[in-house]
Amino acid sequence: MHTLQSTFTIKDILSTAPYNPALWNLFIAELAGIMQCDSGFLAIADLSHRGGFHHLYRYNIHPEQQSCFERNLCKADSFEASVAKQPHQVLCSTILNASLRHDSSSEPDAPEKLCRFGVSFPLNSRYAYCLVMNGSHPGAEPELQASVQRLQTLVPSLQIALQKEQWLNLYSQITLLTGQHVTAYVIVDRALNILFCYPVFNRIIADMDCVEIRGKRLTFLNKTMEQRILSLMTGTGCDAVTMPFQCASCAITVIPAHALDNLYGWEFYKKGVALTFTSSPEHSPTLVRLMALYNLTKCEALCALQFIATPSIHEIATDSNRSTETVRNHIKGIMQKLDVHNQGALMKKLLAIAAL
Repeated sequence: MHTLQSTFTIKDILSTAPYNPALWNLFIAELAGIMQCDSGFLAIADLSHRGGFHHLYRYNIHPEQQSCFERNLCKADSFEASVAKQPHQVLCSTILNASLRHDSSSEPDAPEKLCRFGVSFPLNSRYAYCLVMNGSHPGAEPELQASVQRLQTLVPSLQIALQKEQWLNLYSQITLLTGQHVTAYVIVDRALNILFCYPVFNRIIADMDCVEIRGKRLTFLNKTMEQRILSLMTGTGCDAVTMPFQCASCAITVIPAHALDNLYGWEFYKKGVALTFTSSPEHSPTLVRLMALYNLTKCEALCALQFIATPSIHEIATDSNRSTETVRNHIKGIMQKLDVHNQGALMKKLLAIAAL
């Protein structure tokens, strides 16, 4: 079992886990230790009538156990199914189960007592994230309730991390497809109703002068532009990334679902369309805030905006036609002025500034 060092907490791991499988596995391992469990996993549960279970990250789960979990999820009365149907609420179950034992030498007629904890987070109407922890030595009722409470206190942080995981999965595919780093994106249906938008992107889009988010719908202030985009979304020719439309403050790109068909069903809304917004740096309110509030030079502020899109110094250097050493010096200067001590903390602070 891993042991956290000094003041580094499980929440620190969770905050940096998105899009990092090693840290997700470490998070589950540390959580198992805190809750006195033997194993655990984070998976995608298919809530449709066909059911299904896809493991994302795991700790100490043997292949035969994984197969058992995947079979049992299809059963309406399984623990995983109950967890998936009650989002954000930590459930606990103590059962006798011979099929989930760790010791294969045990007698088949002597099933061990198994304690399970679980919580889920909906992705959409069909899929949900499902975190399950398994223990073979359940304690008394007060100990079980204490473990439930420990996991419940992590629910807000876990939800944020999973939202970021979904955001980064989509963002990486969108930037790969478009060949550019976008400022924000939103997933909409063909009537411009919003299916998914990362909270930070809500604030960024709100600062643009061509589009608004009204309730749960995206509205373009230029109706001619809106009609052109709707036409592209519903037209038969919308089978690839379109040429961006220029407005006063940003470029807009339309990406149909089937252009991202290398994603799993839960990573994208198959009936949705991604609209990406790429702001001109001169019109970025975040750039103005960085220069005004933190005394960044314009070069440093532009570098900070690029860092939000990609924390890779090499990619920033390539995109800005600067040397890696120049970019590295800019990043050091930005960290000093924003009073942060590592790139993870820098990313977190820059995202917070962008969301103001």
